[in-house]
Amino acid sequence: MKYNVIDVDASALQEKYKIGLLSAKLLKASHLDDEEIHELFETDTALTTSKAACIQRCCKRLLQARDNNEKVMIAGDYDADGICSTTIMKMTLMKLKIEHGYYIPDRMKEGYGLSAHTVELAHQKGYSLIITVDNGVKAHAAIQKANELGVDIIITDHHQIDEEIETPYVVHPNYMESEFCYLSGAGVALQIARNLIGENDIQTAFACVAAIADVMPLWKETRRIVKRGLAVLKQGRPRSLISLLNPGSGIDMTSISFSIVPKLNSLGRMSDLANVNTMIPFLLSNNEEQIAHYATQVNQINEKRKEISSSISEMAINMIADEKFPILYQEDFHEGVCGLVAGRIVSQLHRPVLVMAKSHNTIKGSGRSVSGFNLFDFFKDFENLAAFGGHEQAVGISVPIEKFEEFYQQAQEKMANAGYEYIEPVQDAIRIDAEDIHFNNIIDIDCFTPYPKEMIEPNFALENMNVVERKETAKMVKYLIANSSGGFEAVLYKSRNIAAPILPKRLIGKLSIHRWRNRTTCQMILEDIV
Repeated sequence: MKYNVIDVDASALQEKYKIGLLSAKLLKASHLDDEEIHELFETDTALTTSKAACIQRCCKRLLQARDNNEKVMIAGDYDADGICSTTIMKMTLMKLKIEHGYYIPDRMKEGYGLSAHTVELAHQKGYSLIITVDNGVKAHAAIQKANELGVDIIITDHHQIDEEIETPYVVHPNYMESEFCYLSGAGVALQIARNLIGENDIQTAFACVAAIADVMPLWKETRRIVKRGLAVLKQGRPRSLISLLNPGSGIDMTSISFSIVPKLNSLGRMSDLANVNTMIPFLLSNNEEQIAHYATQVNQINEKRKEISSSISEMAINMIADEKFPILYQEDFHEGVCGLVAGRIVSQLHRPVLVMAKSHNTIKGSGRSVSGFNLFDFFKDFENLAAFGGHEQAVGISVPIEKFEEFYQQAQEKMANAGYEYIEPVQDAIRIDAEDIHFNNIIDIDCFTPYPKEMIEPNFALENMNVVERKETAKMVKYLIANSSGGFEAVLYKSRNIAAPILPKRLIGKLSIHRWRNRTTCQMILEDIV
């Protein structure tokens, strides 16, 4: 990453909004419009409830199921958003006293989304209504099978709709008021829940974690969900989610992203070691002993996931040859971590990468891309794919074994013709003085949390600082920087693979307040050092 150090005159904004200097500089550098700025200063965390026709139809059908004593099956997904969506919907049906079950497919054996086979099994077990959460807009074969069997199906999803869905019951942000355009799958489920059973803080906490997991834009209703959800989590609720935090962690978007979300995802990724369906009763539990026991198991699975990811990453990076599009296939790669491995390699190579493993009679894997290269558009016209889905930066692909060589050559030829060249992105860094870094200024910046993407991008740049001390541990390097407010720490995590000189000339990073064991300090988390 290259940085462009800029000087920002934000005195007018500072005066207009009565905010601190650093907040004003950050606000100006983020290039937000008036509506977005107004949202940032909004302190009301009260959620709103959609009255869209698609939700009303869905709710009417669920209440009909209750009145007719029908069995309802929740069809979920194996990622964090899907797990939280399933939990929200189960809580709702429990409250309504609707007889129900739920099912999240095995990532390796069944793949993503509701299948026709699962619909058949549900029908055989007496389910007359299926409701999907965080999936379904691409489940055309399953919907067709449901229609054939006389099983009603409600699709609740937030993924891109590419073709008409053959059911009268589709709940999607596209069909809701504009306020709800950034909902995750769990956010959609929450709207259904709010219409049926009203306000529920625990459900909001699950929707908050899901929005963070899916990196949804933090505007409109999604922003309120995350703000309200964080407040609930800081109260220690629900205990199940709190138990997944790393020891000593505070509760903020970073700790959720790096501790709770990977652990929720780990069971889906490691379906050879655990059944993701067991996550739902854990998330709903209030029994401290049960929660502690299950959280320990989840932590163990997540550690195993990290070990396997690291091992495969090392192998995969060594497989890269002089190819236009690295497609890294090995029969015994662990399918569940292919996306993670691809992401790691992309961060090193700065070009799209596909990591694949053998899965029964197909070669299956995940691709990751770089900013400015649409991986979904690249693959969407490929023929003879067994399965395909995703978005601009990430895709999942299955190729019949006998078609793999043809697929590989097509990808190389298309990439060669695309003429892709990596252009290193340049990010702004706002020049500040060491004297500007103190508690009041950083607390002032915190009023903008949760930070939308537009405010995460600009970093702060510090030059000509007085470095008093340099400490090094196994995981980080800490610089103690002097100023008249008592100084602060600049922290570089070694995982960033950046050299840490004895006396740096320039530091670039983000500002925060660090709380650890009754000690509170100002920190600069470093992105770059010169």
